[in-house]
Amino acid sequence: MGKMDAKTKEYMKKPERFASMFNFLIYDGKQVIKPENLKPVDTTEVTIIDSNGVEVPVQKFRDAFDAWEILEDERAVYVLLGEEYQSEIHYAGPVKDMVYDGINYADQIKQITRKYRGKNDNAEIAFEPDGVKIKLTHAEFLSGLKKGDKLKPVITLMVYLGTQEWDGPRHLHEMLYFPDERLKAFVPDYKLNLIVPKELKNGDFAKFEPDLGFLLKVLNHGEKGVVEMLADPQYRSVDGETAVLANDIAKLGFKIVIDEGGKTDMCKAMEEYTKKTKVIESVETAMAFAKDDKEVIKFVTGKHAVPPEYVINIMKNIAETGTSAGA
Repeated sequence: MGKMDAKTKEYMKKPERFASMFNFLIYDGKQVIKPENLKPVDTTEVTIIDSNGVEVPVQKFRDAFDAWEILEDERAVYVLLGEEYQSEIHYAGPVKDMVYDGINYADQIKQITRKYRGKNDNAEIAFEPDGVKIKLTHAEFLSGLKKGDKLKPVITLMVYLGTQEWDGPRHLHEMLYFPDERLKAFVPDYKLNLIVPKELKNGDFAKFEPDLGFLLKVLNHGEKGVVEMLADPQYRSVDGETAVLANDIAKLGFKIVIDEGGKTDMCKAMEEYTKKTKVIESVETAMAFAKDDKEVIKFVTGKHAVPPEYVINIMKNIAETGTSAGA
């Protein structure tokens, strides 16, 4: 699939699917995080890093970023949830997501610092919401945080949308060379939160939002195993958008037809694909021994009960490109 396209990101970041991914990661599929409690956050992570006295802007763009609102003692508290979608295995995954998290924490501190210091850059501030004036200590003023201030937790999840086994690192320490093992104790590790379709078990797919569960199941089975999977009658009606995405990512080669209700019959698509494959094999066999095109057409139409135009289209594609695509 190459680079993750905009349509795929828009599909994945829809609230019900976004929440479904985190509910699986954190709560084993229980519907704790509700889509209606998610508030979109600007996906641009921006902060200022002081490097030898020089302000350097750092800007990163997340694929999806939401604030999860939790009511606690009649007040709203927030956890920041970010998702990254990968069409290919990312061999620097832990560093990539660690940078996102670090930038966000730094940005949270910057926002609090601005509130405290105000425009006059002095240590006396208006303490919201009652407007009482307070004094920051010298250490608090320099830090930008008041003693006891808390930041919002940030959880980043990397979702691999591919059919391969994940062979990339899952921890920062896996990416580092330690000439002395004792050094590990002094280098903080970073764990990559990761969902890989190939690693999901049969009982896992039902823990996701239904459309998302279907997509992940197709990616889990891959091109070879999906034919048997789609023989199940339960796939007679699948969300059309999901069917298109699954077909593209897994490179199934199915002809996806979406009905007026926005649904696709994946069983029928699979049956037509299987039929097409058998017809192609017969065309290739006949072309090897037949005297002319008429004999090929007669042989194949007689064996598979398909119209001559169908066979002619396959023969044309084989002659032009060496493949049978487009039949």
